Amino acid sequence: MEIEGKLTTHRQTIAEKFNTYYISVADNITNNNQTKNTIDNSNKKDPLSYLYSAFQQSFTSIKLKNTTTGEIEKIITELKHKNSCGYDKVKTKILKTVSPLIVSPLTHICNRMLSTGTFPDRLKYSEIKPIYKKGDKTQITNYRPISLLPVFSKIFEKVLYKRLYNHLSSNNILVKEQFGFRCNTSTEMAIYTLINNILLSLNTETLVGGLFCELQKAFDCVNYEILLSKMDFYGITGVASKLMESYV
Repeated sequence: MEIEGKLTTHRQTIAEKFNTYYISVADNITNNNQTKNTIDNSNKKDPLSYLYSAFQQSFTSIKLKNTTTGEIEKIITELKHKNSCGYDKVKTKILKTVSPLIVSPLTHICNRMLSTGTFPDRLKYSEIKPIYKKGDKTQITNYRPISLLPVFSKIFEKVLYKRLYNHLSSNNILVKEQFGFRCNTSTEMAIYTLINNILLSLNTETLVGGLFCELQKAFDCVNYEILLSKMDFYGITGVASKLMESYV
């Protein structure tokens, strides 16, 4: 890898450089964008003000129900078989094999997580695998990180996801144009909807315009302060907000 203008094969040096790059890339992008933006934004609404003005009423607070051994067993059964594993070296196959013996303590731990709003620190540790994308293989910027979390964290994530998603769906918080990360939707449906709207507009001789944005490191650059404030506004208060804050 090329580090500071020199090629090196020293694994520890390369690993440390990858680590430094990945933990700072989002902040660097954000800072660069703020530096380049010289437009006076004094008359523009900040994201939180826009959020509060977009809705006329708040939403019902979420109630996180305790999980059961049956739900945990179902989640484990539906986990995909993968050879990859986190730092604990526990693979999905091993978890499925021993699930009858550990499902009760897992259920207890998960319910403690829901009641206290605390995501276990040990389940936040991940192994980062740099995967080559394109371009010069000696450049660190041409690799994207794959985060391998402990398989147990996926169980707790799915328990919380189910409750958050049900709350968002039952209160009609998600707009119909949101196709990603939702049941019974797909990229094909998004493309069909876009093309259909364009054709309908053309048939009525209406002007059609499109604005496409490419976001660099979109997930890494999420503003967690705004995210947690949105959760509070949507009625996902208390334990859920604490869990998100704890997980971050």
